[in-house]
Amino acid sequence: MIATPPVSCALAGAALLMGLIAPVFAQEKTCLLEGDFKIGTQRVLISDCAENRTMPPADFREACKGMSEFELAGQTYKATVRFSATCPPAPQGTCEGIFGGAMNARYYKRDAKLLEDTRKSCLAQGGKWSSPR
Repeated sequence: MIATPPVSCALAGAALLMGLIAPVFAQEKTCLLEGDFKIGTQRVLISDCAENRTMPPADFREACKGMSEFELAGQTYKATVRFSATCPPAPQGTCEGIFGGAMNARYYKRDAKLLEDTRKSCLAQGGKWSSPR
């Protein structure tokens, strides 16, 4: 006969594991997406940061990974993803409430046209746009 640990031992083990994992997820409140791509004849720098507002941590990780890949003209591009506790300071623009209010996004290193296109996209998705004065 195999002895099983009492339920209290199992719960204590689960609590210990959650105590070890929870700080990791707490440190992953944002994801920074960065890349340097040549699309046609144009060089495109990506430096965006998404901040989790309401998503479960595992869903947020998946959303960040999904945002890191995009396809144009049949070619796939992949940005680097880094998770951290906060986004870098001084974004060029911020879109609050994207993905149904679940995230905020901050944008860096964008030329004027791309920043304006990003602002329009934010507003079209029901987000609130702000930029430094």
